[in-house]
This record gives sequence, C-alpha cells and structure tokens, in this order.
Amino acid sequence: MQVTSPRLSPLNTNLEPAAGIAGAVAESSTPPLTAKTPVSQSAPGRYQQWGRLSQAQNQIARLQAAEQSLTQAYQQLRPLAQRLQASAMAPEQQSRWGEQLARLSEHLQQQGRLDARLQPVALDGDAARYRYQLDKVDLLSPRPVRERVTLLLAGQQQAMGISIAPGQRPVVTLTQLNRHLAPLGINAEAEQGKLQLIARERGEAILRQPILMQGEGVRVPAGEPVLIKATPEPDALAPLQAAAQKGELLSEREHLKRVMVRIQDYSQRLQEQRQLILQHTAKAWPVAAAKEPGATPLPAQASRFEQLVSALVAQANVSRHSAVALLRKE
Repeated sequence: MQVTSPRLSPLNTNLEPAAGIAGAVAESSTPPLTAKTPVSQSAPGRYQQWGRLSQAQNQIARLQAAEQSLTQAYQQLRPLAQRLQASAMAPEQQSRWGEQLARLSEHLQQQGRLDARLQPVALDGDAARYRYQLDKVDLLSPRPVRERVTLLLAGQQQAMGISIAPGQRPVVTLTQLNRHLAPLGINAEAEQGKLQLIARERGEAILRQPILMQGEGVRVPAGEPVLIKATPEPDALAPLQAAAQKGELLSEREHLKRVMVRIQDYSQRLQEQRQLILQHTAKAWPVAAAKEPGATPLPAQASRFEQLVSALVAQANVSRHSAVALLRKE
C-alpha cells in the first residue's frame, strides 16, 4: 500500500458520482443490459409502465446516492489507513484526524443515506445485513472439558443444542451453530475471538430479543436457564474518533481495515441491487435496446417512454463500465 502525505485535507464532499467502490477490487462481469423490441400496448398498460418506470427511477436514484456517500467515506478513510500502516502518529496529528472523522460522521448523518454502521438504508430485504455480538458468554475459546449448551431464540418452538468437546476448535463450534441458524437467516462467524451473528432482515428481528441459554459445563454452569442479550454492532466511526482523542489510533488499525472492507461489500451489493432492477426493466418493458457507447442511438421518432427506459438501462451500463475507474486512483 502506498504511503500518502500526513497533511490532512478538509472533508471533500464534491466527488464525482459514485460508480462503485467494489470496482476497486474487481470489475463486475455483469453483461450490458438490453431491452426488448417494442410492441403495442393498451392505455392501461402504458399507465402501468409509466408507474413502474417512476418507481425504478426512484430506486436507482436512492441506490446511486447511497453509493456516492460510501465513496465519500471510503476516500476520506483511505489516507488514514495508509498513514496508520506507515508509522506512528504524533498526538496532535491524531487529534486532527479525530476532528476530520467527526466532520465526516456529521456529514454522513446529515445526508441520511447510511446508518451508523455505514450500511446504506437503500439496501432492501436480504441485501441488508445486521451484525450482533454474543459477548456475554464465550462459546469459541477451547476448554479442557466437555460441555453442552442449549439456546432458545425468540419465536422458536425448539431449542438448539451444541456439544463442545475438550479443546474443540472454534470453526467446529461455528459449523454446529450455523447448522441451526441458517434456516433462520442468521450466520455465525468469529470476530476477534468473539461470536458474531450476522442476520438478514427476518433474522434481525430474532436477534433483537433476548436469548434463553442453559448449559452444562464451565461457560454456562448447570442450573436454571439465563437470559442473555446479543449486542448490536457499534457505530463504524465512533471507535476511531474515541481512539484519536486518546492518542491511540494505532490500536484501531484492524477496526479501520474491517470498516473499509465492509464499505466495499456494501457498494458491491448496491451495484447488484441496481443491476437487478435494470434487468427487470429490460425484460418486462418492450422498449428499444440501450446501446453501448459508439453504437447507433435510438431513432428520433422513439416515444418519450422508450427514451426514458433506454436511458435508465444505459445508466446501469455506464455505472458498470466506470466502476473500475473510480478507486484505481490509489
């Protein structure tokens, strides 16, 4: 990774429209979208098409606005990540970074496109992810005794039980947990030695509720069941700001790295959701195909509806082609 100058710049919000941070990792292989050949439509059918077109335009606009906010966050955090990799920073430098992080956090809150974890609010349904940590009890560290742990999640009729053998590796415990959690839309992972539960939309409602736990062993002593509460993932920028104020930014180097990887993941899912919308547009609506740059444009006599839908499809292709370029300026 290249080392940049430690000079801090003011928060830059005048960025080019976001084409996708995930393009910094790999170019999307999604082929250009095309639409079908025009066919005649009844008046009610045309009204429905206009309504769907308006809905698609609004969805695309929200996704692209969220991607622009992600780009702003990524481009502000990247110099800090490079600086932390290079060497230690003086307290006054860390203080200035803390001020810049505070401005970035305030700016993103004002935009309202990302939540505190920098997840775009425009991500719908299963595209969204919600992270919780089960930090009240340690289920992953190897222990010298055999244990049995039973968990009952909110709204479930049957408890899930796992057996932890002496010296059992965390990956084995995670496999057992995921066998029970996957049907609920929840996935268990290890995060810095702690159990992290990642849920989709329906699973997130379960994790907001207390979990009834009963055990036979060291982690959860035998006896009456106890209620534990999974802790929601903290704000993405708050730990960095707190560390900067204390002059301990280096201790958050790994956290910053995870935040930036997560931004790339969110950007990729925004692109996938946008492409999905445009694929539905191209398949469902009988309009002339959107052309690649340099190809023959739509005829002048094309209807306003055909022009708008073709422009919408072309918009996705432009985003696809420019996704790689934005963050290759490293």
